[in-house]
Order: sequence, then structure tokens, then C-alpha cells
Amino acid sequence: MAKYLEKANNETLSFCQCERGLASIPGQLDCPWCGCGYLIACTYCRKAFTYARVVEIDLSYVEIVTADRKRGGYDTATGVVQSQADWLAHVMKDFEIGDLVVYFDGFFLRAEADNLELDGLFATHSLARLPHHDALIEPAALLATLGNVEYWLSRERPICEIDN
Repeated sequence: MAKYLEKANNETLSFCQCERGLASIPGQLDCPWCGCGYLIACTYCRKAFTYARVVEIDLSYVEIVTADRKRGGYDTATGVVQSQADWLAHVMKDFEIGDLVVYFDGFFLRAEADNLELDGLFATHSLARLPHHDALIEPAALLATLGNVEYWLSRERPICEIDN
């Protein structure tokens, strides 16, 4: 049994129509405004959704990663899978069952997180509240902020600062 992220709803942006969509390992590109920097991909249909709920599932992190990578057509070598499984275990440890979670520039965060100072994969962010949270009240808030290329480019981290 493991804590994991399941699609919570179809609020705001949700292209995934799966009954029980599970979150894929993030695959953020160098154009995060396209949605890869703030949406979650489904392990089954590969389409995006905004909100995930922490649930308990009857799989290990190795099983989750292996299935996700197989469905995506990616390498399932033990070293790759174990590395991602270890990352998942680390990420999930601070969440509780039932938490509403979003993805934002390299991080899974509680949707209600506030006063964020964050060096993401692409940009540096300083936010009073996540745009995902605002979008629960005003759905257009997500695209108005995170779908805006200028939002990301004005905060872009120099390549030499990015920790890979």
C-alpha cells in the first residue's frame, strides 16, 4: 500500500476523462506555459488534469513507476524505475490522505499552499497563493497566470542556476 495521487475532479482544466486517473511522473518540458509546468498527466490516457487527491492504493512506488513508464513507452530499467520510485516516496511523505494536490514547476504542492518562495525547474516564484487555488473560485485565473508565456519568461532561472 502506498499514498499516491488520483485525479480529484474535473474542475478548471481537465482533459482526462478516466474514471480513476492516477498522476504520472512529471515530464515538464522547457515550455511550462503549455501546461506541462502546472498540470498533472494521467498515467492511463496521458491527458492532463489540474487537481489530484492523495489516496491509498494497493501498489508500491516501484509498481506505479514501472506501469507508468511502460504505458508511456519509456525505459523500465531497474535503475531508472528505482530512482523515480525513491523520488515519489520522498515527495509523498509530507502529504496526508485526502489532501488536494497540484503540480507547479517541478513540485507537487497542497492546493491551498500560500506565501510561496520557490525555485522551480524553470522559474523563480514568489506567490501569496497558488493560481490553482484561485482557479477553484475563478477558473480563468489559472490560464491568466500560468498559461501566460510572459509570466514564466519574466521569472526564468538562468540555466547555470538550475539543479539537475
